[in-house]
Amino acid sequence: MKKTLVFLPLAFSLAFCASNTQIKKFYEDALKERLEGVKVEILKREKLPDTDFEAVTVKFSAKGMSQEDLIFTKDNIIAPDIIDVKQNISYKQSYELKKMEKERENFSKKALKELEKEKMIISLGDKNKPLLYVFSDPECPYCRMHLKNIRQELKTHQMKLILTPVHGISAFDKAALIYKESKNAKSDEEKIKILEKYYDEKIAHYSQRGTNSLKVDEKEVEAVKKLYEKYSSLGLRAVPMIIEAK
Repeated sequence: MKKTLVFLPLAFSLAFCASNTQIKKFYEDALKERLEGVKVEILKREKLPDTDFEAVTVKFSAKGMSQEDLIFTKDNIIAPDIIDVKQNISYKQSYELKKMEKERENFSKKALKELEKEKMIISLGDKNKPLLYVFSDPECPYCRMHLKNIRQELKTHQMKLILTPVHGISAFDKAALIYKESKNAKSDEEKIKILEKYYDEKIAHYSQRGTNSLKVDEKEVEAVKKLYEKYSSLGLRAVPMIIEAK
């Protein structure tokens, strides 16, 4: 799973106008005791419609990692969010949703080119139906929920599954075994049964290396890791990720 820095911008009433320089200094001073060498960069400022606040995109960097966050400022105030109770809107949440959608669109465009030639795929359904690519993980609770409805979804679509685990060695082991066993499956139902076996939450730790270790081939596990790394480098950040082929 990708490691991220955790920065917690709080709401402060400051005795100055929050310019870029002042925002940078404030957060660098506030975080320096917790994160040695932290750097703060102002990426973007824009006025929020129908308010007197500005939205400021801030980038925090330390120890070779970075993270962007959105803060809001007006006069001598810095706040982590603005909530409009009449419209029931969190400006921060709205920003995050738009950012996620943009990242999803960018990833989809890049991934589709790679998916057209991808070999590590589990194909399901009628090839004459609209195609869905699904990035999935045997130990992801949301992927398990998606799998429960897969037979219904296959009534209207064909599907190509790409196993890109984000839950560590146990999930990589299971993904490798799913790929291996699926090669000998003669029908969609057999493939789904294999998926259900390894996606079962009752065996969430079944493939931990040890006395109950599954018989996994290290080369096959390494192939799954490289598969994940390839799509992660293209922008895959969460599963399940579903892309509709054009």
